[in-house]
Amino acid sequence: MSRPLKLILVAVLFALAGILSELLMGTALTKTFLDVAPGVLPFAILAAALCVRPPLRTPIAGILICAVWAGAFWLAVALDHTLPSVNMLVAGLAGGLGVALATAIGCRKLIRVRSLLSLTLAGAIGAIPFQWPFTQNDVNMVVAFAIWQAVVGTLLYVLSER
Repeated sequence: MSRPLKLILVAVLFALAGILSELLMGTALTKTFLDVAPGVLPFAILAAALCVRPPLRTPIAGILICAVWAGAFWLAVALDHTLPSVNMLVAGLAGGLGVALATAIGCRKLIRVRSLLSLTLAGAIGAIPFQWPFTQNDVNMVVAFAIWQAVVGTLLYVLSER
């Protein structure tokens, strides 16, 4: 399979993971951890499976990615009341950096400054759709989750390729 086709496939897989995450979790911001927990799994499983080597490190990275994902979600919720215009940007930054560090358990290349900065910036850019006014309904939140996970996940894959 050609590299461009492979990257398109990876982006589509991460976008589908984003859609599934949102559908499993829903969009209400008054959720408990148990409500959010199923939503973290699609991205974490896909990222760990595609980017972590050796396979023995995949479960550890997956658990760390789940923790980062949930932490970024709760950070966005917490900042919504104090910094409503930048809460998603900060959460996107934290999520991108956290995913890079969690995945680095099985991919040492991600510890490079360039990789960490790239994924942090991708997390912030990928979070922009969450701030658009149209994301206040469920369908558009699905799109925002799909965009963030496709942007961060695809870059994570590219940076972790061997």
